[in-house]
Order: sequence, then structure tokens, then C-alpha cells
Amino acid sequence: MLSRTSSVNYIEINSLSASSFCQIGDSTEIHLLNKALADRRQYPFFYGREGNFDDYAIFNEPIPHGDYEPIPVQTWNEIPLIRVNRIDIKGCSFSSVIHVGSTCNVYAEARIKHIRELINDEPSKEAEAGTSSSASSQASSSE
Repeated sequence: MLSRTSSVNYIEINSLSASSFCQIGDSTEIHLLNKALADRRQYPFFYGREGNFDDYAIFNEPIPHGDYEPIPVQTWNEIPLIRVNRIDIKGCSFSSVIHVGSTCNVYAEARIKHIRELINDEPSKEAEAGTSSSASSQASSSE
């Protein structure tokens, strides 16, 4: 791995969360992992056994990895310096990395399952067809 000096004059990050980080400088390996289960219910009644990642296939499926063929590269840095003047970032989340420097391997994984349990959450035929006649017919029938 190349060994270089990383220099950042100014960096501003508004939000850095959920298994994410910022690194200025070299690293050998970066491992990022985030699992999230978001259960939204119209009526907030919970049984106490929610939140088991093993109950959902998305958290157990293997991550596909491609077959990579190494590409021979020869690099010569007369001045081994990475120089950055300014970085402005709104936010970084869910197994993301802000990295100024060299690294060999990055392993990042984010798995998120969103569940919505709403009363009478079945879509109408009009909603499936993409029309909005149901809203006008409901409004006119209630007058």
C-alpha cells in the first residue's frame, strides 16, 4: 500500500451517524456494518418480541461478491502528499465512509427493513391505477 501524507485544510460535516466515520490518513482495512429494523405502527402496540433480525430474510441472505481480476498498476508519486483545501458534507450515514488517504480493502454493508402496519392500509383500485377519483368521490359522498 502507498504511504502518503494526507492534509485537509478545512472540513465541515453536519451529520455523521449509523456505522459511518470520517478518516483522514491511511488505513489497511475498513469494516462498516449497519443493521436496522424500523417498525412503524398506527396504533403503538408492541408484543415485546419485535426486533429479531433472524426473523427477516434480508438480514440472512449472503452478500454477492463478484469475481475480480487484479489489474497491474505501477504508480510513482514524486510528492507523496494528498492535499485537500475544503470539504463540506451535509451528511453521511448507513455504513458510509469519508476517507482522505489510501486503503487496501473496504467492506461496507447496510441492511434496512422498513415495516409499516397501518389500520386499513389496503390500496384502493383507483390508487393502484394511478387515478385520484376516489378522493373526489369520497369528498362528494360525505357532503
